Amino acid sequence: MEGDSQWLRLRAIAASWFSILFVVLLVCTAAGGYATAVAYVDPGTTQQQQTVEWWSVAGDFDHSATVTRENPVFPIGTELTNRSTYFVGVSPILNGQFDVRYGPSANGPASVSLDATLVIRSVSDNGDTVFWADRTPLNQRTVTVAPGEAASIEFSLNATQVAQRRAAIQNSLGGSPGTVETFVAVDAAVEGPVNGEPSELAFTRRLSLSVSDGTYTVSESGTFRESATTTQMVSVPRTYGPLWRVGGPLLLILGLLGSSVLGLARRRGELALSETERELLEFSDDRSEFEEWIVRVDLPDAVLDRPHATADTLADLVDFAIDSDIGVVEDSDTGEFYAVTQDLLVVYEPPQQMEANADGTAALFDGLRSSDVEEPTEDTEEETLLATSRNPRSDSTL
Repeated sequence: MEGDSQWLRLRAIAASWFSILFVVLLVCTAAGGYATAVAYVDPGTTQQQQTVEWWSVAGDFDHSATVTRENPVFPIGTELTNRSTYFVGVSPILNGQFDVRYGPSANGPASVSLDATLVIRSVSDNGDTVFWADRTPLNQRTVTVAPGEAASIEFSLNATQVAQRRAAIQNSLGGSPGTVETFVAVDAAVEGPVNGEPSELAFTRRLSLSVSDGTYTVSESGTFRESATTTQMVSVPRTYGPLWRVGGPLLLILGLLGSSVLGLARRRGELALSETERELLEFSDDRSEFEEWIVRVDLPDAVLDRPHATADTLADLVDFAIDSDIGVVEDSDTGEFYAVTQDLLVVYEPPQQMEANADGTAALFDGLRSSDVEEPTEDTEEETLLATSRNPRSDSTL
């Protein structure tokens, strides 16, 4: 019964609010169609700041030392390559090379200027203050390279002489604050085309050198990459989140399907309730509302034969029972409802019972009847009157 009454109630609401519901569904259709079109058909564009790379340079250091003195380990003439540590006694000369590779994606040749310098200096621990610096030029050159080609600069230094120069400076100064650093600095300047105009990119790379206890250690900065870029505003397709890309189509389908079903149902006359259906819905509501006033028993024929009156609705019957301070009886066999007094029997026949009387069909609301109520066996008329006259709210009897 609950499912039937809910369906009737839904139809009644749809019939009463048809215009508003139909307009709401049309609005959903329009909104869903707009969101779908914006997200998929014509998302449009938006302006974004974008970094454009015109060309790039990359490179690194290579270094080696050739064995020039007799020793029991390395033959004279052996070239030691790209080691972290070399030996001052057998290979004091460090040969180095710095390469700059011009990116193959460039739109034209580039001019590359390279300047290699030996730097000995004293700096504070945090590196912010330079107390003194000694710079010795090693090599310098400028070359023009095509996209994909490389420019190189070579240099050499004597580790023994570097250590002596460093010690001489410190002795002449009577000591030195901070930390003394030694490194080969290569200053590079690359001039290449950017959007048809020349643009220069400058940077410095270091090859550190530390001499102590008959060895010198080389520490390079590794492979590097620098690029010439510009920032410009570009138009990119606008992107939308799930609210637009998923919610839009769902809202469109909901609006189209809902308005179609609602309109077709009204056109076929399936929304408006018949008189019988309205009575069924009214009875279902009254039955739920007045549950506490209703008991289920089988009335004896002696009670049913007395004078009776008919109530139009279950609510009218309950009102009469309340005014008379008695309960309402539901006959578990017939499904009819009674209010029994000493002189009168007031009866309400539910809509499903009237349908059964008219066409012989089964009652629609058999679910309301209880199958576990024990039937009275030897009730007398007086006992029945006493049972049905009890008010569930006050527990008083007639």
